Amino acid sequence: MKSVRLFDFIHFDGASWQVVAQDGAELALKNLATNRIRRVPVGQLLADDSYLPDSPAPLPSLDGAAVLESLDPSARAQTEFLHRHVYELLNGTPPDAAPGSAPKPEYDLANPLVRRVDAKVAELAAAGTPIGRRTLHRHLAAYRRHGIAGLADGRNTREASVAGWADPRVVALLEAEIAGQTSTSTGSRSRAVTRVCALAGQQGLRAPSRATLYRILAKLEKSRHPFGNATTRRTQANRPDRPWGRQAPSRPGELVEIDSTPLDLMVIYPDGSTGRVDLTVALDVATRTPLGAILRPVATKAVDAAVLLARAMTPLPMQPGWDAALSYSRSVLPQGMLPGDEEVRAAIAAKPVIVPESITVDRGKVYIGSTFTAACERLQISLTKAAPRTPTDKPHIERFFAGVNSGFTQYLAGYTGPNVVRRGKDPAAEARFTLADVQSLLDWWLVAIWQNRPHPGLRHPAMPKKDLTPNEAFAALASVAPQIPVTLTRDDYIALLPIAWRTIQPYGINFKGLHYDAPALHEYRGTPSGLPSPAAGRWEIRYDPYRIQSIHVRDHRKGRWIEAEWSLARHLVGPFSLDVLTAAKKAIGKRAETVPGRDLLAEINRIMTAPAGRAETQATRRASITGPAVPDAAMPRHHDPDRESRPAEDATPVPLHPGKDAAEGSRPRRKARRIDLLED
Repeated sequence: MKSVRLFDFIHFDGASWQVVAQDGAELALKNLATNRIRRVPVGQLLADDSYLPDSPAPLPSLDGAAVLESLDPSARAQTEFLHRHVYELLNGTPPDAAPGSAPKPEYDLANPLVRRVDAKVAELAAAGTPIGRRTLHRHLAAYRRHGIAGLADGRNTREASVAGWADPRVVALLEAEIAGQTSTSTGSRSRAVTRVCALAGQQGLRAPSRATLYRILAKLEKSRHPFGNATTRRTQANRPDRPWGRQAPSRPGELVEIDSTPLDLMVIYPDGSTGRVDLTVALDVATRTPLGAILRPVATKAVDAAVLLARAMTPLPMQPGWDAALSYSRSVLPQGMLPGDEEVRAAIAAKPVIVPESITVDRGKVYIGSTFTAACERLQISLTKAAPRTPTDKPHIERFFAGVNSGFTQYLAGYTGPNVVRRGKDPAAEARFTLADVQSLLDWWLVAIWQNRPHPGLRHPAMPKKDLTPNEAFAALASVAPQIPVTLTRDDYIALLPIAWRTIQPYGINFKGLHYDAPALHEYRGTPSGLPSPAAGRWEIRYDPYRIQSIHVRDHRKGRWIEAEWSLARHLVGPFSLDVLTAAKKAIGKRAETVPGRDLLAEINRIMTAPAGRAETQATRRASITGPAVPDAAMPRHHDPDRESRPAEDATPVPLHPGKDAAEGSRPRRKARRIDLLED
C-alpha cells in the first residue's frame, strides 16, 4: 500500500521533494534542489510509477488478505477460530459482535494485555481447546505483522519444493539429464536415474535413494516428454520462449506463406512403381486461399518453387495445358470424381486471383537459392525468412497441410497415415492414382471444397461470431483494398527459370556439355552480347532442369526468347532432365575417359526406358512426371525449314545399346571434340 503524509521526503518525477502543505486533494511539493514549489493531486502522485517515499509506509500488506480462500475446510476453520480469539484479545469484542456491544470484563481494554491473555488461556482450557500462553503471544505477534494470514498454519501455506531436502546439485544433474533427452533416442527412466547416480558418485555428491530420484524425476519431466515420443519431445523443445503472437493482415496478398511437405499418399509412377510425392503450397494468410499447389516426386527443387509463383498469379484455365490435363484425368478416373466443365469453371471463377506482396519461407535451400529469390525480385515480392527450425513462424500453412490431410488425402486409396503407427499393412499395394490424377483432384478439391468451407480463423469485425469461407473473406477484404489482377505471359514463365551465361559459337551453344542450336541464332554466331558483368559479353540462357533437351536464349536486341534444341533431340525417346544427363555421364565415365555423343544419347535413352539403380530411377521419375515449366501449348516452336528438307533417314533413332562392331569400326576420336556429334 502507498501513502503520503505532510513533511515526508519523497522521490517523484526524477527529483527529490518534501511535502510542505496540503490543500484538499492537492499537495504542495518543495524541490530540495531548487526550492521550487509544485502542486500535484494526491491521486496523481500515488499512481505515478516514479513515486518513492524515503521510508516505507507503516501500513499492513494485503498480500495475504485472501489466504482463507486457498485453505482446505479444516485449516480454514482452525484459522478462523484463532482469529476470533486473537481479535477479542486486541479489541475487547469478537469480530462478529454487534456494534456498541460491551466487552467481557476480563477482556476490557483497560486491563493489561497479560491479564487478558491469562483469561483467554483459562477460557480455552475450559472449552477443551487448550493453547499455551507463549503460543498465544506468538499468534498475537503474527497477527500484528501479517493480519489473518499470520494465523494460518505454515505447513498449509508453505510452497512445496520440487526436490524436498535433496541436494540441489543432484537435482541439477537430473535437470541436465532431462534436457539431454531432447535429440536422443527415447530411453527409460531407469537409464536416467542410473546415469545421475553415476555422475553424482564421480563428483562426490550424496545421492538420495532411487525411489526418491524417481519421485523427483516425475515432478521435473512434466510437459517435456523426455520418455515419450521423440517427435513430441522435439516439438515441445522447439516452442519459442516468448508469448504467442498473431498476424492479422488487412488485405489479400499482404502476407503469403510458402512451404513443402511430403504428402501422406502413395501414387503410381509411369514405370509402375509407387512412391510418395511432395506438396508445395503458397497460402494467403488474410483469406486462407491457396494461391497455388503443385505436386512433385522425390523432392521439391528451386525451379518448382519459382514456377509455383507463376501458377499462383495465373488462373487455372489460363495455365497452358491445364484443360487437357483435366480432360485426361476425367477420362481415367472413376465417373463422378471430377464434375463437368461447367461446374468446374464456375468453381474456378469463384476462386480469387491474389498477387503476393510479401512471402514468408523457411531456410531450405529451395527457397533461399538464387532461382527463387530472383523470381521474387522480378515479381517485386518481398521475401521474409523464418527463424531456423521454427515452424511456428509459418503456423497457417502448417495448419493447411493438416487440413489437406484430413479433408482430402485420407479419402484416397494409398493413404499412408501421418506416421508408421497409423499406417496400414501395405499402402503401396492400395495405390490407384497417378500423380497427374492426384494433381487434378487436388486442384478441384481446393476450388470446390476448401474455398467454400468456413474457417475459425476467418472473422469479420461486423460479424465476429460467424466463421467465413476463403471466398467470403476475400470478398469482404477486396471491397476495402481492391487489387489489380495480374497474369503472366510465356516470356514471364521463361524468365522465372534458372539462369546461365554462354557464348554463341559458330556451331551453336555449349551448355552442360551439349550442343544447342537454332536458325534464329545464325546472325549472332561469334558475336558478343554486349551485356556487362556478370554476363561479360555472354548471352543470357534460361533452362528448365526437367526439360534439358532445349534451352531459351534471350535476344535482348529484338526483345524475344529463342528456343534452341540439342542437336540430337530428335533421336530421344522423350524429354530428359538434368538429373538424367548427370546419371548418363556418370555411367559412361565408369567405362571410358571420353564421352562420345552417340554413347551419351544411348545412355540417356537407356535410363529413360530401363533405369538401373536408385539414382537413375529417381531421375527418370522426375523427368517423366514433372511437367515443363513452360508448357508446349504456350511455346510455339520456331519454324525450321532446314529440318523439313532433311532426308528421312536422318531421323533414324540411335540404338539404345550400340553393338561392339559399331564401336570397333568408329574412327579414332580427336582431342577436345564435342561430345554431341554422331559418329559416322
